[in-house]
Amino acid sequence: MKLNLMDLLLPMIYALDLEEHDLTGATGGHGERVALLTYLMARPLHYPQPQLMDIVECALLHDCGAVENIRNLRDARAAGREYAETLPDGTVVRDANIHAILGEKDIRPLPFHGDVRNIVLMHHECVDGSGPLGRKEDEIPFPSQLIFLADRMDIWFDLQTLPERGFQPMIDSLLSRVGREFSRRAADLMVQNIHYDDIRRIQEKGAKALLRELLPQDVTDYSRPQIYALTRFFEHIVDAKSSFTKDHSAGIADKAERMAGFYGWSVDKTDRFLLAAALHDYGKLTVETDILEKPDKLTPEEFTAIQRHVRQTYEILNEIPGFEDIRDWASFHHEKLDGSGYCFGLTAERLSFESRLMACIDIYQALTEKRPYKDGFSHGKAMDIMQEMAAAGKIDGAIVQDLDKVFGKQ
Repeated sequence: MKLNLMDLLLPMIYALDLEEHDLTGATGGHGERVALLTYLMARPLHYPQPQLMDIVECALLHDCGAVENIRNLRDARAAGREYAETLPDGTVVRDANIHAILGEKDIRPLPFHGDVRNIVLMHHECVDGSGPLGRKEDEIPFPSQLIFLADRMDIWFDLQTLPERGFQPMIDSLLSRVGREFSRRAADLMVQNIHYDDIRRIQEKGAKALLRELLPQDVTDYSRPQIYALTRFFEHIVDAKSSFTKDHSAGIADKAERMAGFYGWSVDKTDRFLLAAALHDYGKLTVETDILEKPDKLTPEEFTAIQRHVRQTYEILNEIPGFEDIRDWASFHHEKLDGSGYCFGLTAERLSFESRLMACIDIYQALTEKRPYKDGFSHGKAMDIMQEMAAAGKIDGAIVQDLDKVFGKQ
């Protein structure tokens, strides 16, 4: 499957940034700004283009472990226990700092061009060894040092609103930390390559638009294992949002692949359907966890908030060139053939076979998966419910029969 990975990742970072705000206080667009600042500092070093793209992608995703970190921290506090992680060397990391460890695990399988080990893991390390992992300058990958400096610039000084009169005091403050938090080499690259005009352009155009202007169009033909890695990455990010649905997206993707095999779809179409399955609930990252995990009946306002996740998914995927089919397959999974679904109220003639299939898979997965407040229904019970829905004109009866053939054998 041919894909520009940055085209895919750039829209996705919006929802991650919303989640990260609860952990770090970063304002919206933080990941984009860190990626752009890292690029501006790294570009003069004349890295080979594939390596430079890897560094920018790591900068963009540097806080991808925040979603799981927030959930684990919340669960630990609710249970009255400490949240900590022990590394193989015995280093104990606690609370918010664990997001770097989780993020390193998350990105490890992604289809980078080269070796990116430890770049995300060490993006909060101080060169004097006072960071969460205790690593010193010669142990910290240089891209990590650049990402850390870019991250601190944005977190401490909120570049989205920084006035020109605040630019030099920001630089002076960061330079005063050279030898402790930051390396001299990274600081020199900041002074030489980041100017207030860059901050002004970020404020006027947005870092996402600037990255699209500056970065080369790197279209790669990804293999099936690489597509699997991408789907697992997004499944994990979405499912990590709530312990109530921790296996939902993974279950949808598994069943999507099995149904694609049943229908004899091509490799390319199967890969695209898999990505749609992995991304179908991506907009839930923008929904408050208390609403997602409420075991009782939702209020009308809460249900409206839940419904908005579909439109968020649609809008995020709509930014990705060539993803029109994936966007629709992912975003129409709560539509009904009679127009009673949400959030677009589409009817049968507007819903493709693939969109109908995704809706049926989502219903089947929701009915059969176990959640903290309920056991999953048996296959037979799920089929009874879905056949009733088909008889009422809500979902595609032929697809329900096909799901029975495939999943009734397990």
